[in-house]
Amino acid sequence: MLIFSVSFLYFCIVKFFIKHSIVLLTFLLISNSLNELSAKSNDSIINRYNPQIEFRPSYGFIITHHQEMGLFRAHFPLFEFSIQNVTYGRSYYQGRLNYPAFGITFLYSGLGDMPEIGRLFALYPFLRFNLIKSKRNEINFKFGIGPGYITEVYDPVTNPKNTFIGAHINATIHLSLEYNRFITDRFSLSAFIGFTHCSNGARKAPNNGINVAHAGISTKYFIYKPKQRLPQQEIDKQQFKGLTKKNFSFYVAFLYMIKDIDDYIGYNKSWSVYNVQMYFMKSFSKVSKLGIGLDFVYDMTDKEVLKIKGIEYNDFEILRTGINISYEFSFDDTSFFIVAGTHLSGKDLSEGYLYQKICAKQNLTKHFFITCALTTHFGCADFFTMGAGFRIN
Repeated sequence: MLIFSVSFLYFCIVKFFIKHSIVLLTFLLISNSLNELSAKSNDSIINRYNPQIEFRPSYGFIITHHQEMGLFRAHFPLFEFSIQNVTYGRSYYQGRLNYPAFGITFLYSGLGDMPEIGRLFALYPFLRFNLIKSKRNEINFKFGIGPGYITEVYDPVTNPKNTFIGAHINATIHLSLEYNRFITDRFSLSAFIGFTHCSNGARKAPNNGINVAHAGISTKYFIYKPKQRLPQQEIDKQQFKGLTKKNFSFYVAFLYMIKDIDDYIGYNKSWSVYNVQMYFMKSFSKVSKLGIGLDFVYDMTDKEVLKIKGIEYNDFEILRTGINISYEFSFDDTSFFIVAGTHLSGKDLSEGYLYQKICAKQNLTKHFFITCALTTHFGCADFFTMGAGFRIN
């Protein structure tokens, strides 16, 4: 994950990644990976990219973060196969971020061959950031998120012991810290410690999730002779210091998703969530912006919760409004938002006035983009939404 200067925002990211993550940023990370593999000029693939393959076996165990999970203590192997592009400075952000890598990983694990849990299959795009990088040695941090499939889920009759996975399709989130040593110019060996999480956020209950701690080794091999790193591109920083029109951006996005809280209400149905986001951002560099935002959320599950509590309401009171501080970090046409805000209104604010969000957007044109967002309340996932938006300037 990116290292952000605002410690409160960093705390929020780590906490909700560990506790209640969802399939977030998946299609945007995939888009970014595909962009890295698509030609934007007449250069050949060989001249433009540093493709590298990796095989990474590891051994780990399920973290029993709920008492009822004590039945599922086991140690087991995990297997990962990845292909990645190691950047070497063709874009400004590549040198600025110490030449990261982008790729995609296929992961498989039997999860201890326990019939209540089943097996895990996952395919996740990832970013690999170099914390320290020299000619022969690297210490890097890998962050990936994508769809995963778990073969066995909770059923009150046939599988009542699995109280932590309610849906076959989940987010698979991977974090790892790795030491990599080049044996030759094209071949390297690594040792790593990692954390892999599977859950579906608030989409389908139960959703305590599966957390796996693991450690292992890996081998990497460049398909072609690796490119020499280009020096960091210089840029005029003075252009971002003024309050000129070109330093400001305004975004409007419309998002939607289905939410399932059947474990709380018991109706065996789902509800719609509508979200309008607005952001007014100031550029501080070519890759970072800071600004303020507004949120308008109409969550149909709030009606059901208020009915159960016996609280009267009208449709306008269901609308939740919020104001927030937002930070945006960009990788060319892909960018990520970290948001911390407070609700200004809303009849059902039982989860608290403060909320956090992690969002991502992929530019389709200069003015249009697709986006997705996860809204949480101090680590507890509330809802996940996807949609599209419009940018001015």
